[in-house]
Amino acid sequence: MIIPMTSLTRAKNGDWFARKGIPADIRDAYQRAYGVRQEERFRRPAATPAGEAKMAFADWVAELEGRIAALRASDSGDAPALPLRQLRAILGEWYDWFINQQEERELSMEAVDSLFAPIAAIHEQFVVNSESVDGDFELAKGPRYKALLHARLAQASGIEIFLAEAGRALRDEDRHRLLELLEDEFIAALQVLRRRAEGDYGRDTHRLRFPASGAQPVDGRKHCGWNAWEAFEAWVKERNPQASTINRWRGVFEHLNTFTDGKDLTLITDDDAVAWKDKLMGGNASGRTVNEVWLTAARRVFNWVKDQKKIGSNPFDGVKVAVGRTSGTKGEFSEEDVEAILKATLISRSSRTSPYLRAAIRWVPWLCAYTGSRPGEMTQLRKEDIEKHRDGFWMLHIRPEAGTVKGSVSRTVVLHDHLVEQGFIGFVQEARGGPLFYDPKASGSQKRAVDPLNPVRPMYVQVRQKLADWVRKLGVTDQGVSPNHGWRHTFKRRAARAKIEQRLRDAFCGHSSGNVGSIYERPSVEDLAEAIKDFPRYPVDTSKIAL
Repeated sequence: MIIPMTSLTRAKNGDWFARKGIPADIRDAYQRAYGVRQEERFRRPAATPAGEAKMAFADWVAELEGRIAALRASDSGDAPALPLRQLRAILGEWYDWFINQQEERELSMEAVDSLFAPIAAIHEQFVVNSESVDGDFELAKGPRYKALLHARLAQASGIEIFLAEAGRALRDEDRHRLLELLEDEFIAALQVLRRRAEGDYGRDTHRLRFPASGAQPVDGRKHCGWNAWEAFEAWVKERNPQASTINRWRGVFEHLNTFTDGKDLTLITDDDAVAWKDKLMGGNASGRTVNEVWLTAARRVFNWVKDQKKIGSNPFDGVKVAVGRTSGTKGEFSEEDVEAILKATLISRSSRTSPYLRAAIRWVPWLCAYTGSRPGEMTQLRKEDIEKHRDGFWMLHIRPEAGTVKGSVSRTVVLHDHLVEQGFIGFVQEARGGPLFYDPKASGSQKRAVDPLNPVRPMYVQVRQKLADWVRKLGVTDQGVSPNHGWRHTFKRRAARAKIEQRLRDAFCGHSSGNVGSIYERPSVEDLAEAIKDFPRYPVDTSKIAL
């Protein structure tokens, strides 16, 4: 069958434009592999020099014809060997896929390093000379080394999953050549992830080394069909994120969609992304908020859209506000604020205040102060989450089934004796089963969220916010300190001053430690029980206790 010819022309707006129909005999296979059925389209901005546009067009045509020939050959059982350029283009697609997959997990530095551990183990196994002058080492790169390395690389990189998801069927020879090239690209990808873990979202120049892998998105609606808000809606439907994420990001995409006049994602440029960032900085948002909420939300959702093969690049990659370093004590309550909050918890509340809210005001600040936990982890506590250890001390279990726990990882912390002496255990034992600080039968907790893009906030989140408002009314108004989250900073620093080991401080707060060895040195609950004995009591007179 003859492949229809195509030519480069000018669109009405001056852009360089071309379209190429997909032959009928391979449309099903092409759609499975590349997500397009009828035709591929090419576009370059009108300002692109003619020579550059023609070269890009020639590469695009060659790529498409290679795809078509490979699919036909695959159907006939006679797949040709892929040229090196196409193998590198496949690696470029994998590179984007792998980094996007790992960025969604928000990996720490040690977690990134652990991805390379299987490869490092192979290197160590086959080292023959590790004492060279320049610090390099030699490897015995025989057949067994290559077989083991390729197996570990395939597993660590997820290349087989990527190929399956992309619908790419490679000959054994091409798969072997791809794995030969993969190690260097895998290391480069990990270096990018290490920078991301350190907060560096600068441009990834290594990505520019890969050849273009296919058609560029064009003509707005017809090719993509989503504006910024519709992309967010589709992302929510597939990813089903936490209600708190939806509520926080909803305003981001409403604003972005308005700023871009509701145009299709394929028409949103790098310049648009920077202009939006500048617009945000001209408002009331801080640079840190723009980075951590607005730009992060846009980057994540656009990366997901890119994974769906709807856009060719993410205009928000590398867009970031330069934010100066903050003071080392930022976030910690002052001694005056600590005393003001904890003393206020002991004051009798009006009978018009619900018993659940009275209990939250009485106990949640103290729980946060003595455990370093996130405030939401405390407001979602249930009676069954408090337990006595066989050695006599009391424990508090933080579990995802009670509400939201970052990373969905359960943990256990030990209660300070001062909490027990104040009567917290008695309060728990007298409480009904279920949540301690909100009524699960209240109408707000039973309301169904008919709009998935505007979910009802969970009751424990509402309680957390009421506590924050209460703290602000006490006169704790430093905007550099969160009225609830400030307890985590305060706990961490008081524990450090008390010479409690970092791994123990991290275990209380649910933080990952900063070294690989800590994975093998996770403290036991008995270790935490010993450590909390060294945590100093808050100097507040609790002899007058009220609920």
